[in-house]
Amino acid sequence: MATHPTRRRYLTAATALACLAAGCGGDGGDGGDGAPGPDDYPLIDQWLTETEIGGADETYDGTFTDRRGQDTVTVDVGTEGNGGNFAYAPSALVVSTGTEIRWNWTGEGNPHNVEALPEEQLGESDYEFSSGEAEGGSGVKYTRTMDQAGIALYHCEPHFALGMKGGIGVE
Repeated sequence: MATHPTRRRYLTAATALACLAAGCGGDGGDGGDGAPGPDDYPLIDQWLTETEIGGADETYDGTFTDRRGQDTVTVDVGTEGNGGNFAYAPSALVVSTGTEIRWNWTGEGNPHNVEALPEEQLGESDYEFSSGEAEGGSGVKYTRTMDQAGIALYHCEPHFALGMKGGIGVE
C-alpha cells in the first residue's frame, strides 16, 4: 500500500501526458463537445453507480458538471434524490486545481456529513477528509480546497446505503 500514492501520481501524470499528446479537447467522453464525462473519470462513474459499496446514486445520469476555472464551487447537501433529500448536487463535478469546494447544507434530510475515506471508497480516492459528525441545519458547513490533480470520492455516512455519494475530478 505504501506505493499506492506513487502509483496514483504516476497514472495521473501518464494520463495527462497521453491526453495532451492526443489533443484532448475534442471528445470529452460525452460525444464531442469537450465537456468531461464518464469516460474521462471512470472511477467516479463506478463510485456513483456501484451497488456493492453503499447504494447507487439515483440522481447521477452520467453527466459531469464542469466548473473548471472557477475559484469556488458550491455543492448542495441534502437535495432531492435517493428516496428523500439524500443527495449531493451536483454529484459528479470537475474542477481545476486550487478550487475551493463549499458543501452547503440545504436544511433537508438532516443530519448529513461529507467523508472522503479511500479505504471505504473503492480504495481509489486521492483525497481524504471529513466534515466530522453528521449534523443538521443549513448553510455552508464544510469547505475544502482541492490542491492536487486527482479524484475525490465522498459520501454521507448516515445515508451511504441510500446512495448519497459524490465525486470530484480535479485537473
